[in-house]
Amino acid sequence: MPNLNKINNRLGAFYLVGEIAATFLLASIVKALQPDFSIFIILFFRYLFCLPLLVGYAIYSRGHNFLNIKNIRGLILRTGFGFMGLLMWYLAISKIDISLATALLMTMPIFITGLSAVIAKEQVGVKRLAPVLLGFVGVLMLLFPISPELNLWGAVFALLGSLFAALMFVYLRILGRSDPSVSTAIWYNSMGLILAGIFTITEGGFEPIINLSDPNLIYIFVAFGILASFQQFFLAQSHFYAEASTLAPLHYLSIPFGVGVGILFFGEIITVKFMMGTAIIIGSTYYILLRDRLK
Repeated sequence: MPNLNKINNRLGAFYLVGEIAATFLLASIVKALQPDFSIFIILFFRYLFCLPLLVGYAIYSRGHNFLNIKNIRGLILRTGFGFMGLLMWYLAISKIDISLATALLMTMPIFITGLSAVIAKEQVGVKRLAPVLLGFVGVLMLLFPISPELNLWGAVFALLGSLFAALMFVYLRILGRSDPSVSTAIWYNSMGLILAGIFTITEGGFEPIINLSDPNLIYIFVAFGILASFQQFFLAQSHFYAEASTLAPLHYLSIPFGVGVGILFFGEIITVKFMMGTAIIIGSTYYILLRDRLK
């Protein structure tokens, strides 16, 4: 008789790898589009073309109750933090190397540990505080000494993206106890669409899209949104088939994905300082995840 848990873990890992690959394909498209289009326009079309597949799947799986949500407060917080996290991530990769932005994003478990003390009032002793401090040493190693080529705002956006993503995951877990992920995803993307539309109009409107010189660009935006819907589906399925603690180490695949995309498509250069800082961040976050898993 096959070990069903093992099969589920493999499926979960497969979906998570697919989610990571989709994330960096999306990041590459953002970095390529950003010189010609604002981040808010890119976000608007990401949310717009992400919705149809999610709505179709929700109707198929939940019927006429596909929009029903019980935890409204949790949904609002997840939506706000999710929007800000994605906005900060897109701003970061538009200003700094994808490889650096990815390494800084790996500080998320460090922020989660800090937030657990503030939000959940958990006790954070020396054994939990030490890897947090070590992780910030890794961040400082990545950023200092500051060179003229480094866009400090890009680094700030990457760290803020990690912070907001940590907050988003906290409330995503809370939502998962009461509401289906596909329904929360529809509400999140719908509200993100409205917010991105408001910011686009405030910033300068949709004129760059209306006056597209290359009609094929609209197909790129459509593909971008559809790929984003698959990314969310892969993420939800990975956590359906396997526990978060089982999947946690696989998130470090983001580093080779980010480095590979940066080198192959954008000519980024990886330095010894980058590898040392990244290794410190990975080591500290892995220790945090390992301690949480052994509890």
